[in-house]
Amino acid sequence: MTKAEHGVHRRIGLTLSLLGAVATTATGSAQTAATYGLKAGKPYAGTEVKFLICCATAGQFAQMIKLTGPGSEFEKLTGITVKWENTPYEALQQKILVEATTGNTYDAVAWVDAWGEAFKSQMMPLNSRIAADKINMKDYPNAYIEASTDASGNIVGLPFRGHPLVLFYRKDVFKDLGLKVPTTWQDAVKTAATIQQKKPGMTGLSTMYGVSAGQNLFNWVSMLWGNGGDILDKQGKPVFNSARGVQATQFYIDILRKNKVTNPAATTFAEPESSSELLQGRAAMWVGWWWYWARFSDPKGVAPAVLNNVGFAPAPGWAGGKTQNYALIWPLGIFKNAKNPDAAWEFIKYVTNTEVQKKVAANRSIPAEADNTIVTFSGMNDAKVNAANGGIPKVGAQALATARTLPQVKTWAEIQSVLEVGINQMATGAEVQATLNRMARDVDAIQKRAGYYK
Repeated sequence: MTKAEHGVHRRIGLTLSLLGAVATTATGSAQTAATYGLKAGKPYAGTEVKFLICCATAGQFAQMIKLTGPGSEFEKLTGITVKWENTPYEALQQKILVEATTGNTYDAVAWVDAWGEAFKSQMMPLNSRIAADKINMKDYPNAYIEASTDASGNIVGLPFRGHPLVLFYRKDVFKDLGLKVPTTWQDAVKTAATIQQKKPGMTGLSTMYGVSAGQNLFNWVSMLWGNGGDILDKQGKPVFNSARGVQATQFYIDILRKNKVTNPAATTFAEPESSSELLQGRAAMWVGWWWYWARFSDPKGVAPAVLNNVGFAPAPGWAGGKTQNYALIWPLGIFKNAKNPDAAWEFIKYVTNTEVQKKVAANRSIPAEADNTIVTFSGMNDAKVNAANGGIPKVGAQALATARTLPQVKTWAEIQSVLEVGINQMATGAEVQATLNRMARDVDAIQKRAGYYK
């Protein structure tokens, strides 16, 4: 979940008292501990697992709270209850760092992928538990596993909440103009230009270049990777200012400055503003996280002309290169200093179990809690899950087949700051090559100071 996602869900306004209601389980025969790979006999009955997390009003989390709290299915099967902390998103990263190094309050924790390298050494390796419980790790996208693994190859978290980038577009506009859905960024720009020519007043492609939690990097990295470039090399040295990096970055900036197929105000846009361009009918295309599909299909929040007219496809690739976008994942793991690691593992197995995730992703009984998020390929390709979510889970599976994660380095927070500020400066007029070179020097200093190389 991104900062923007947290803000969107917070505005939904659900109260924690509503979240306390007991969820209706799937129809059919009663579920048993074996259904979800849990231990029989309730060996940890009476244990309360304390879970460090944020954003209780996110649809997936809201449903999971009901499924694991007092009187829930999980408690009935295991005797374990779970206390979800619901820390504000803005404070979560720092709280995790403090808990990992000096605390023993919490048992389990979920984190944003790029945060992990700073505290993975304080997380419990899960390899032996995964093997003992025969969890199929091949059912997860490689990007999710990479972000959940430490430098020694230990899996320290199971993928819990994840998002691929997808292309959202106005189906009615494309049909009216006889346009094909673009599969490359180059075609997306050409298509955007055609739309602006034939639909005066409509932006072809909504983008975001503002400085806000690294959100202006999401599309940039897919272009960089697609063109054969990278952020860091295997030694951790910055290489985004290579010839391919310059070419990809220039293309990204030209969407705004040269081709002018996006809103000029995009220099200040983050996810909320850029997605609202499509939501309110001002733009014909937008590339963002798949969880936005629920917003685009919400009659209470979308412009009438947009409702039932938003299509989706895998995010574009690079013409002559490859399709490789950024996959965001929240791994879920156990602190080494946890008081109840075994009970925490039962909790982790339950909420990451594909059957539980399918139940949540297919449940649209409460619109504010509807959430198409699911992290296994088998779940993404499930017929019921796709029927409930317009088919976007299958499209997400296509995108995730080749997706990557951000560099797993402990210095990422500093690097991200350099990158997002530089992107914004180039969007507002700074020369691309010179700015990338300066950014590379700054990142090089960060990496040397951190001891990655001399």
